[in-house]
Amino acid sequence: MAASGLLLGGFMLVHLAENLLLFKGEAAYNGWVDLLLSNPATPLLEIGLLFVFVAHIITGVWVRVEDFLNAPRGYEARKWQGGRTVGSATMLYTAAAILAYLVYHMLTFRFVDHSMGFYQMVTSAFRSPVFTAIYIAGSAALALHLSHGMQSAFQTLGLNHPKYTPLIKAGGLLVALAMTGFALISLYYLAGLDLKAAEAGAQMVVIN
Repeated sequence: MAASGLLLGGFMLVHLAENLLLFKGEAAYNGWVDLLLSNPATPLLEIGLLFVFVAHIITGVWVRVEDFLNAPRGYEARKWQGGRTVGSATMLYTAAAILAYLVYHMLTFRFVDHSMGFYQMVTSAFRSPVFTAIYIAGSAALALHLSHGMQSAFQTLGLNHPKYTPLIKAGGLLVALAMTGFALISLYYLAGLDLKAAEAGAQMVVIN
């Protein structure tokens, strides 16, 4: 679970970087997506990513069942001990929210008609308050999940040392915080800031 979690966390950072290409404009974003889709290795990478995701779910359920069977009952079960955080206490719920959002995300972007171009498809979706609200909720669940998951994965793999653990925890929190970038991107387009920037640019051209 730890290894698959780290791989998925790394993928999300790459995916965030891809989304940031939206700010470079339609040509840059569509060019990158076209490059990915035309690459013969992409289907293999998608299958590998699916395998990692399924492995993470299966091992996560396994660990959860073991925790339930071995968990103390009554008052002891309600006590927050060992530095338990909101992120660690809600891992099961945020995992379910992420899974639900992933299915929605794939049905919205991956398995639909792409004839309008990916840039127009994504930015049009972000102009919808309903979609943006769902997108923000998914980003929040992901950030909360990773706030515990990243540092916990390193600890599970044995990378636990008084000198380095604080740095690992800080790095995990930074990765989690970075996930809010997805929400900020959607809010940027919902507010029409790209249209305002384009309008301002056009006015400058006319003045010059």
